[in-house]
Amino acid sequence: MKDEFTRLHPLVNLIFYIVVLGITMFQMQIGLTLISVFSALVYFFYLKKSSGIRNLLAVIVIFLISSLINPMFSHRGSTVLFYLFTGNAVTLESVIYGMAASAVICAMLIWFFIFYQVMTMDRVLGVIGKVMPHIALLITMILRFIPKYARHQKEVSRMNAKRAGKSLKEKIKNGSKIFSITTTWALENSIYTADSMKARGFGVKKRTSYSNYRIDGQDIGILVWIIFLTGCVICMLYRETLYTYYYPYVVNKNNIPAYILYALLCFTPVLFNIREGIRWHRLKSKI
Repeated sequence: MKDEFTRLHPLVNLIFYIVVLGITMFQMQIGLTLISVFSALVYFFYLKKSSGIRNLLAVIVIFLISSLINPMFSHRGSTVLFYLFTGNAVTLESVIYGMAASAVICAMLIWFFIFYQVMTMDRVLGVIGKVMPHIALLITMILRFIPKYARHQKEVSRMNAKRAGKSLKEKIKNGSKIFSITTTWALENSIYTADSMKARGFGVKKRTSYSNYRIDGQDIGILVWIIFLTGCVICMLYRETLYTYYYPYVVNKNNIPAYILYALLCFTPVLFNIREGIRWHRLKSKI
């Protein structure tokens, strides 16, 4: 089953990930953090199925290591669990804070994995092409140049393989020569590209940009949905209707409506896919 959320306008996808990542990064409320982690995992496995197990194991390792770092170096808090061999106390508050901070890091990593899979480079360029055409052109040229540079470097290395000596000094000398040749070629190629762009009138007047993506009513509806939920969650966080304090004691204030709104925001891609799946089966049954 394909991800229907990816078929929306890239601007909608980009705003969604910026909002979710922003709220995840700039708050430490336990309930919101758990919702972010769980929704990211659900969407992650929906996109990658069983192939994402390796990435998930790496995230678990990062969580465990990050959770241990804070109580080892931070000894704030009032509930002492035990003392280290150095005589420093390990407190319950520092352990909980370390786990919460690690959960935030893991949620961000999973959301970035999803962002990397959904927001391909052509979709990112489709968003910024009209707003920042020069930056979009620069990114395109860089992405085009990197594989050309790598191919040329391999070709030069292959041509100089027979001349390379076996000693370390000769290998370093040969490597420096290959780097010098490849860098000279890159500089010459950039000059040729600049002359070609100038000859074709680049910079003479405002350039136009072409994009395959068009915003329709569905995109606007999802965008309004995301902005509305984001505004509600930020307003509740600003008014401190929910919060978590870790020092000197752990104090947590819950707010069920805020949890529901944030869950709806984070699960927007999954809910959209469920809605499109139901719609598809309904249309298919009418055939």
